[in-house]
Amino acid sequence: MPRKTTLLHVLTALFLIAACTAYDQDVPDTEANRAGFERHFGFAPPSDVTGLYYFADELGADVLYQLSFDAAPETIARIATTLNLETASADRGTPELAYTFPWWDTDDLERTTLYRKTNDTEDYIWQLWYNPGTQQAYYLEYSL
Repeated sequence: MPRKTTLLHVLTALFLIAACTAYDQDVPDTEANRAGFERHFGFAPPSDVTGLYYFADELGADVLYQLSFDAAPETIARIATTLNLETASADRGTPELAYTFPWWDTDDLERTTLYRKTNDTEDYIWQLWYNPGTQQAYYLEYSL
């Protein structure tokens, strides 16, 4: 009986690892990071998207996806339209839920425009911050 239990645990662990989204949080513009962009925004990153970092936390009951990239205003408008994001007051954002990475500049978020939406039960949130002066974007998608 212990061998069956051990095998079940190993198979469960392998399934969970295989089911996780691929990403490279330390290297920008990898194929996995570009695939993450496309998965969340519904289109491949255009040529103006550079410095693309991606992180996914899919373990546990809640998920969190975090991206940072440079992009032209047209790409930000396309993302906002595709996801049906609306301009929101900056105090409605929740950047404190984001993980700390060198590419996630919480000080820069104060100088950005925030686009946001929630689902009907307000337990799934999409947020996009954009600084038009630096063309830096920050994206946080998560469930509660």
